[in-house]
Amino acid sequence: MERSEIKAFIAKRAAKELHDGDTVNLGIGLPTMVPQFLPDDVHVTLQSENGILGTAAVDEWTHSPLHVVDAGGAPSAVAAGGAFIDSAASFAMIRGGHVDATILGGLEVDAEGSLANWIIPGKKCLAWEELWIFW
Repeated sequence: MERSEIKAFIAKRAAKELHDGDTVNLGIGLPTMVPQFLPDDVHVTLQSENGILGTAAVDEWTHSPLHVVDAGGAPSAVAAGGAFIDSAASFAMIRGGHVDATILGGLEVDAEGSLANWIIPGKKCLAWEELWIFW
């Protein structure tokens, strides 16, 4: 497999784990690719931990105001029926078991499945720097 194909391969495999009607939290990075690989008969509600329940992709039909971003700071849209919630409620949904699946991104994973830290010491997370502009 070509290196350029690995992320799509992982996203496709993760999409197979989701079921019609699931509420799914997507982490930053590769997890945001998963919805594009869902079968046509599987419809999920996507939750972004920064406070959007019912996120949607930005495409030729949906437009996003500059202040609507996903947890990674990428432009996002809100699906019909979606809602903005505060981050405390968002994390309560995740940690309280109110989502059916959470798909996390990780910089490194060891042989036992442990995730490495998501940030490099001394470096800032670009996504949060961009989000602070809007809060």
